Amino acid sequence: MKKVSTLLLTGLIGSSMLFAGFTGSATVSNELFNLDTNAFGISNSTEWDGEVELSASTGEAKGEGDIYAEISATLTLTSSALDETTVDAAGDLNSPTISAVLEYVSANIVGDTWSVSILGAAGPYNYAADAINLDDDGYAYNYGVYDSGKTDGVAVTLNDLGTVSVGYTGAFDDLTATKGYVALEAAEMEISEGMTAQVAASLAIDKDTAVLANQVEVGASAKLAYAADDYSASVALDAGYDAADFGMDASLNVAYSPLTLDAYFGTTNTNGDFTTTVDNVLHVIAVTDLASFDVPVTLTLTGLDLVNAQDLTAKACLTVNEELSTYVSGGYVIDTTSWSVGAGATYTVEDYTAVADVSLAKGSVLAASASVESTTLVDGATLTLGWADGADLLHKVAYHVDDNPTDLGSITASCTIAFE
Repeated sequence: MKKVSTLLLTGLIGSSMLFAGFTGSATVSNELFNLDTNAFGISNSTEWDGEVELSASTGEAKGEGDIYAEISATLTLTSSALDETTVDAAGDLNSPTISAVLEYVSANIVGDTWSVSILGAAGPYNYAADAINLDDDGYAYNYGVYDSGKTDGVAVTLNDLGTVSVGYTGAFDDLTATKGYVALEAAEMEISEGMTAQVAASLAIDKDTAVLANQVEVGASAKLAYAADDYSASVALDAGYDAADFGMDASLNVAYSPLTLDAYFGTTNTNGDFTTTVDNVLHVIAVTDLASFDVPVTLTLTGLDLVNAQDLTAKACLTVNEELSTYVSGGYVIDTTSWSVGAGATYTVEDYTAVADVSLAKGSVLAASASVESTTLVDGATLTLGWADGADLLHKVAYHVDDNPTDLGSITASCTIAFE
């Protein structure tokens, strides 16, 4: 099968069907000196980054008359990513696979002021969201009434009133297999000039306790927003209840130049795809951009988990000129009495970008990194010289993850040639 898929991919490349969405890179990296292990040497790598879209098409049909049906869908043929570091159990390079994905965009019966979707029920609704991403992948805390995904059913929308969704399945021979779902989302209402409100509610019943632990869960959501020329504000709330527990989260956003404030509170929260669950999470972030006063400074104050840990951070960014920007930062966690300070700079000119960062944490833990990168010295290539992973320059940390110290880091020079 691997050989067949490889031959098929080769044929697609040979027929020039693949290059439109093809991205990849080749890199040579020279670790000049690893300050921890005393190792050095040259390594090569190539990558095929991301899925490649081989073909995409859209199908749609629409009836005529006062009441008509419409349907649309997209068909996308893609190839999986190829990474030379990915091998199978036998140690052979995994071949890319080709897959077809059909996604229905809409399937509705439409009238003058109403429509019926036959693709499934809408909801459960989730209005409140945390504005603070906890990592580079964008994961943030969030509370959901229940994690049932999209429910089979129909959704009826009355343009001026809102959407009602209904779904149910079961068998008279075995009522333990019965499940039902109903949800209502009112249309957005304009309360006054510039102010809008919207509410939603849902009810799920499932006799399978592996899906809903207490068989019945009720959810409600609401949001209120106001916008004017100079400022805006919004608040959102999600709440849920079952026989075991009550949960809720709420978010607030206020923007009044030059200040933006975001706050989030949730009684039970899961961080994205992570398994860590934290109760009573309160996050607050305030950003002040003084550019409107011709002051090239941005101040950011962040409070993470203020109920449990009180993790406080302040950061000031200064744009000195078009080439140079700098920052200083400081943090303090009241729960653990740990602190940290840091500073950094980015210098960008026509031919290269230089970045340097340094930080000092409680226990005299000194960390630093620096790099110089150019995409113009050699047209079509990225040249980089960097010092990374200098996480504990004074050797103050007694324990390192996986017993693999990354105290002084390593100095590396690399060249990457890529196409997109």
